Amino acid sequence: MSGGTEILIKLGVRLVVFGLVFFIATRKNPKVIVTKKRVLPLIALVFAVLNTGLYWALKPILNIATLGAFGFVMPFVINMLLLIGTVKVFSRWKWFEIQGVFTTLWMAAFLTLAHGALYLGLDYFPARF
Repeated sequence: MSGGTEILIKLGVRLVVFGLVFFIATRKNPKVIVTKKRVLPLIALVFAVLNTGLYWALKPILNIATLGAFGFVMPFVINMLLLIGTVKVFSRWKWFEIQGVFTTLWMAAFLTLAHGALYLGLDYFPARF
């Protein structure tokens, strides 16, 4: 499988998984607001693209900046920053909103758990077997 095809497959899987995370979050937490439900896949796509592209670029920089001391916290911090970026993208049209710091932290934790599962399923285990 070529590198481009592999990246598209991983992006597609991330789109589905993060789409489910955003869908579940809007159902379980009234402070996670998507005003137009039909844009939920677009929200998931923006987060998946940011997560796929920027995450891998930011992680080494932040690990160096903290001298690796907070390596176990970096996925959470990066996903929180990417979530805030995603909210900013859609705030212009008022399609996606997260109300409150604790809700943002909750959502970032939820996305980080999904991110960890994706890492294990798409990157870690396939490289080992």
